[in-house]
Amino acid sequence: MAGFDLLSRYHRCEVRGVENVPDGPALIVANHNGGLNPVDGLFLVEYYRQRGYDKPIFVLAHDILFRIKRVARLLESVGIIRARKGQARSLLEAGHKVLVFPGGDVESMRPFRDRRRIVLAQRQGFARLALRAGVPIVPVVSAGSHETMIVLTRGHRLARLMQTQKWARISSLPIILAAPWGLLFGPTCALPYLPLPSKITFQVGEPLQLHDRTCCEVEAAERAPVVYDKVEQTMQSMLDSLYEERILPIFG
Repeated sequence: MAGFDLLSRYHRCEVRGVENVPDGPALIVANHNGGLNPVDGLFLVEYYRQRGYDKPIFVLAHDILFRIKRVARLLESVGIIRARKGQARSLLEAGHKVLVFPGGDVESMRPFRDRRRIVLAQRQGFARLALRAGVPIVPVVSAGSHETMIVLTRGHRLARLMQTQKWARISSLPIILAAPWGLLFGPTCALPYLPLPSKITFQVGEPLQLHDRTCCEVEAAERAPVVYDKVEQTMQSMLDSLYEERILPIFG
């Protein structure tokens, strides 16, 4: 966490509501920002500072990050795990906490003008997961994290043309402005970049209790749209409140 602490200081991170993370198992649902820069997980620095390391939070990440063995070992060593079918549910049923970013690259690569929007892209898998595991959902949002680079366009049309969803499970081939490269396009957006020193404020919301029992697959599928809408609306309201406090982009 020492390296992440330096990044947290660089972004002048402020984390509110850590006390809302329950002691028991929970599915933490967060908005996704900043491309490949791990700004979204910086609230974990404050979580571990306050709560210690006895109850870690496992982070689900896109499997494309695990295709290089050395990188995979590094990620797994800090609790970042490949998003595989059934793995998150196993962790929740074992009493752990799991952090997911349902919006994925669709939200992380949304244009700069949409930085104030929650974009979960109608991906309701997290809602079905929470219902089937019988755990609460803890919403987490961050303001300022999507100001660490400038996304000009998401590149959906090009991604469809190149069928990237089939071979890489990504829906975006964006055009972004990022230091020190300047203009990055498509696959070059995977290059590491120097994030702009944007002030980031995190808000951990109160747990959303879905049910007092686990649901079967059929019931979870039926209830998932309502849960999805509730979570997305809650997160949007939280993000709106944070952005009402911001005066200028990047400066906060």
